[in-house]
Amino acid sequence: MKLLEKVAIITGSGRGMGKEYALAFAKEGAKIVVNDTDDISISSTIEKIKEIGGEAIGVVCDVSKSDSVKDMVSKASERFGRIDILVNNAGINPFIVPAEKINEEGWDRVMDVNLKGVFLCCKEVGKIMIKQKSGTIVNISSQVALFGEYGFLPYAVSKAGVITITRNLAYEWARYNIRVNSIAPGFIAGGMNEPILKKEKIVEGLATRVPMKRFASPKEIANVVLFLVSDDSSYINGETIVIDGGMTGFYPVSFLDLIKK
Repeated sequence: MKLLEKVAIITGSGRGMGKEYALAFAKEGAKIVVNDTDDISISSTIEKIKEIGGEAIGVVCDVSKSDSVKDMVSKASERFGRIDILVNNAGINPFIVPAEKINEEGWDRVMDVNLKGVFLCCKEVGKIMIKQKSGTIVNISSQVALFGEYGFLPYAVSKAGVITITRNLAYEWARYNIRVNSIAPGFIAGGMNEPILKKEKIVEGLATRVPMKRFASPKEIANVVLFLVSDDSSYINGETIVIDGGMTGFYPVSFLDLIKK
């Protein structure tokens, strides 16, 4: 029970990886504030948490809206009296198109949710953590923040910004005993990738870009986030942990393979 009696807000936890984090934390004794943009997905996660004996409340919130974020944080604080953990998981990648075809509205929407949303949630939860003089924050970035990827420009830029927010807040808030870290996952067999998992050729093709030749399981990603919010990582601050099976440092075709040809 690594998180016994801890209170955790997990944005975008009505589905996908956010739901995985919520269940992993609940199993370790945390009280969960489930957030998403609709009641149906929130209720689904809360039901699963209750099935394993956990405690949770749900708050509908659009993380790109400051008033909505303030309301979520206020409800969490009123219900539980404190906030120990924040996982900024909510994010979107609504299109994959060449840079020259991206419209301004699409760019703004990605930035509003993926980057501004992280800032707003950190800001409001940070106020409470500063008063408590304790807390841990994990921001979900992405492996594409670390290098170029065709068609992913707004998403990659927003996730690179998440890493910068993480480093700055880790420096500013360490004096309050608040740790801020992030993760940069690669391909996951779940979450945003759900639509492509049934397309075997695409999955096989993407997996060839990973030295381990497979996608990460949702549990493998959730375990790292659990580690970062627990006392097991008490001296880790301002870091971004890349979880990509070695893909970041890997050339799709090795020099040796080229020589053999």
